[in-house]
Amino acid sequence: MKKLKKLNFIFFIKTTLNSANKGFLLCALLCFFNVLYCQSDKPLKIPDSLQNKTYKELYASYNLNYSDTIKAGILAKAYLYKAKNENDTIKIANGYSQLVSIYRNSKSNLSILYCDSIIKLTKNLNDFEYPGFGYLSKGIWYNYKGEYKKALDNLLIANEYASKNKNYNQLFYLKNVIGDLKLFWGNNDEALEIFKSQLNLIKQGNFNFEYENNLHLNIYFRISNSYILNKKLDSALIFTKKGIQSSLAIKDTLTYYDFVSQSGIIAYFKNDLEMALDSLEKAFPYESSENGFLNNHYYRANIYLKQNENKKAYYHFSKADSIYNVTNDVVPEVRGIQEYFVNFYKSKNDTKNQLKYINRLLKIDSIILSNHRNLNATIVKKYDTPLLLAEKQNIISKLKKQEKNSSLIILVLIGVVIFGMALIGRFYYNQRVYKKRFKKLLSEQNKENEIKIQVDTNSNEIIGISKERIDAVIVGLESFEKNHDFLDNKITLNTLSLSLNTNSTYLSKIINLYKKKNFSSYITELRINYCIEKLQKDQIFRKYTVKAIAYEIGFNNVESFSKAFFKKTGIHPSFYIKEIESQN
Repeated sequence: MKKLKKLNFIFFIKTTLNSANKGFLLCALLCFFNVLYCQSDKPLKIPDSLQNKTYKELYASYNLNYSDTIKAGILAKAYLYKAKNENDTIKIANGYSQLVSIYRNSKSNLSILYCDSIIKLTKNLNDFEYPGFGYLSKGIWYNYKGEYKKALDNLLIANEYASKNKNYNQLFYLKNVIGDLKLFWGNNDEALEIFKSQLNLIKQGNFNFEYENNLHLNIYFRISNSYILNKKLDSALIFTKKGIQSSLAIKDTLTYYDFVSQSGIIAYFKNDLEMALDSLEKAFPYESSENGFLNNHYYRANIYLKQNENKKAYYHFSKADSIYNVTNDVVPEVRGIQEYFVNFYKSKNDTKNQLKYINRLLKIDSIILSNHRNLNATIVKKYDTPLLLAEKQNIISKLKKQEKNSSLIILVLIGVVIFGMALIGRFYYNQRVYKKRFKKLLSEQNKENEIKIQVDTNSNEIIGISKERIDAVIVGLESFEKNHDFLDNKITLNTLSLSLNTNSTYLSKIINLYKKKNFSSYITELRINYCIEKLQKDQIFRKYTVKAIAYEIGFNNVESFSKAFFKKTGIHPSFYIKEIESQN
């Protein structure tokens, strides 16, 4: 997420300003720097080295020296004050725009001040770029800093200006940030579709984008990240390799190492731990933000945890946590950090620190939930819905021009509405059904959760096993259930038969006859029964994610747990938890 923010900010600022040819050398400019102040309105004399340079030449040199913030700052301020001396409003706004980019990482919030200057200067102009550019830059900056509410507020204003002016370049970047936010809130499929459409727009060449190669890198990274979150690692790797090749071709070192880091994360999820660690260590010195270092420490910590190098894991988790304590930016990795320390201090019987991290985890969950609920609702209401309404209006306009097909299209629209209403009706019907199933399930909670054994005195003759051995296995199974040994995710028919001093064939026959189910169904039902009871009684357990609950009760993935829970109860785990919470 953090790299998406960085890439978006840099490429947006640079590609929005007018292009220019390469210019002159920066000799004798440092003497000029000390007499330039951020937003002084006093006309200043431009030094002789810059006196006769055109706006085009100044901007070309600014681009040429962009990586050197001091030199770039001097050139941007020369551009700005040339514009102020000539009282050229648009050129003044262009100068502020250059400074927005330079100070994007400034802790003094200079970038925001320059955005505000652009807005104040151009708010009454009927201009193609401004003041929409100021609001969009401001939204991108806030998103980069993790202030998502402020980001969305400014982005929505920018969207109004860009839509009114049909400024497709600004709309392009705005969609990028909206895609980032959707990705952050877990709407991975929606985000992926946005980024794919952006890549297609670039390929079609419908826009006048400068730094097209950089734009490709920008979108490659976003698509790769979306595929990672969708667990399509091979697809993610394809776009990561494209990013590596493209960044090498244009000698973009920082972005190259962003993709190196990304390849390390992909390798981690593919369980290629050595390659993952190598890539992350190579990328670490080139991380460009606090969250970048946090992200790198987080994945290295998890690698060492898998390698049972616990001291190294603790070190990197601690480093990541210390960064979070400074930034307070709730990026996705932060939750995993708190979960680690909850479990770490639990293993040390350090209840004080365990409680500390449980409280931090609950606070983070509340922030994530609040952001997802409130900000996502805003984006749907004020961004997605207007887009749909605009699309609807476009359809209506086409209907007026195509009278011959109007009846058919109207019927289609009616069909869509009816289908939508049917889906809504189905949803509410399911909710009622689930509530009935929940009440029934709750009423049965007083019954025994263990799977009772039904003893048949002649059963030994049926399966050809001695009564003494059957009795011994049954006693062992009762102990197995009572001690909750079924929560071990490594339990198998073979391991259980060994612990009961029998063989897998005998154990299988006994379970089939006395439990009336196969071994897999037997274990699954025990786990689900245990989960139902624990969710009802344990408030902290209810705060776990569905994924965490699945792992806690012995499932290896959330999908198999959810299917098993629904098969047993007729409702989804999330619905059960919500209903239990509402009663407490």
